[in-house]
Amino acid sequence: MISKFKDELILLLSILIIIPILTSINIFELLYAFSREYERYQVDELLIIVLAILLCLSIYSFKKTFDLKKTKNVLFNYSEKDMLTSLKNRNAFFKIPEEDKKYLVLINIIDFTIFNKHLGFKKADQLLKKAAITLNKILEKKLGEELYRIYGDEFAFYCDCENIEKVLESIKNRFEKKLFGIEGYKFYIHLNLAYSSTSPKYLTSCEALLSTRKSIVKSIKEYSKENEISCNNSLDMLNTIRISLENSQVIPVYQGIYDNNTNTTYKYETLARIKKDGKLISPYEFIDISKRFKLYHKITHRIIENAFDDFKDSQCEFSINLSYIDIVNENTCNFIFSMLKKNPQIAKRLTIEFLETENISDYDLLIEFTKKIKEYGTKVALDDFGAGYSNWNNIIKLKPNYIKIDGSIIQNLIGNDKNINFIKLIVEFSRMNEIKTIAEYVDSQELANLIKELKIDYSQGFLFAQPQERTLIKL
Repeated sequence: MISKFKDELILLLSILIIIPILTSINIFELLYAFSREYERYQVDELLIIVLAILLCLSIYSFKKTFDLKKTKNVLFNYSEKDMLTSLKNRNAFFKIPEEDKKYLVLINIIDFTIFNKHLGFKKADQLLKKAAITLNKILEKKLGEELYRIYGDEFAFYCDCENIEKVLESIKNRFEKKLFGIEGYKFYIHLNLAYSSTSPKYLTSCEALLSTRKSIVKSIKEYSKENEISCNNSLDMLNTIRISLENSQVIPVYQGIYDNNTNTTYKYETLARIKKDGKLISPYEFIDISKRFKLYHKITHRIIENAFDDFKDSQCEFSINLSYIDIVNENTCNFIFSMLKKNPQIAKRLTIEFLETENISDYDLLIEFTKKIKEYGTKVALDDFGAGYSNWNNIIKLKPNYIKIDGSIIQNLIGNDKNINFIKLIVEFSRMNEIKTIAEYVDSQELANLIKELKIDYSQGFLFAQPQERTLIKL
């Protein structure tokens, strides 16, 4: 009897086993359909069918269990994986036992919001993904560690290493030398890093440290078309700075400083410019953004190199401007000391002019730097004196050779007895401490005459000379 329906039973068994596996057909519906035909079969045939049904139920149960585990794995993957960068995410990061590693490191991409606003989120996400992949490769190669995306443009990793600061500096430098391209632009992306001991886990401390190093912005800001224009201009200028550095278009210009006693040009101040399409771009347009994106020190180095080259065959004196962030940058300081050591004759004709003296937080560091450069015969000047800065005791400690009186005071001298009396005080203080005085922003003969009457030693301004390229002046 079984042989009579052998082929049909094999077909039935195959259908009951295979169809539920390969399709989403509910096995109970399939069994019900076959049960409607049970009258056609004898007892032994029905026994085989029942066994087939039990086998199908077992397979069905296994398949459902397997699908459930697969679904759980997918959900688990989503919960611990960042979908944009394919890195592990914050959830995975916090599951690592903190005692396993010595340090926790938090990384922030500087001012990534500019890319978001200019490129749009889709293109900016592509840029962020490239940056994350590159950083992860560097990290794996350098330390054998894995990078995690915490949120937004912030990443983290754990590590065990000696000389943590040196290692992080190496990772930072290697990443920041990488050029990223998107939408016809090419960018160097720069990082802020903070690290902490992992016992206890100080992620919040790292976050707090990074927050103090980010750009300062208002907590509540209304969007306007001006915001978009400003952002676009910033990104364009960032690209301009990069291209200019690569093509030697970051150049020095020189403005003469006039001796009020001899009525001749005494020395030249070196000023930074970017030359683009035959025109010179003012530092007011590029210095701030260069500081935010860590290009400022490259500009400083380029200007110093060019100025030394321009004055190597001249006997003229000249000055170079440095800000406080130059003084606290070890690489820039070492570069300056190296240039002075290699060029002793030029060093004796050089004056280092400190800008933004009211922002100096560690005057002892500035005094130490001044002592070192004076060993080479280099002189020192303080810029913008009188503009909010009044610690005369620190000036005595610093012992500058020159004080440049702030232009806002000079331009408001005529008919202003208060400012005139203040200038007299500065001149007398400077004379007693053997410091020469320089008046900035002198733009009229009447003002120049008053400055001479007040016994200010030197004058600088458009009345005497405008900043010019080396080829346009006689040194």
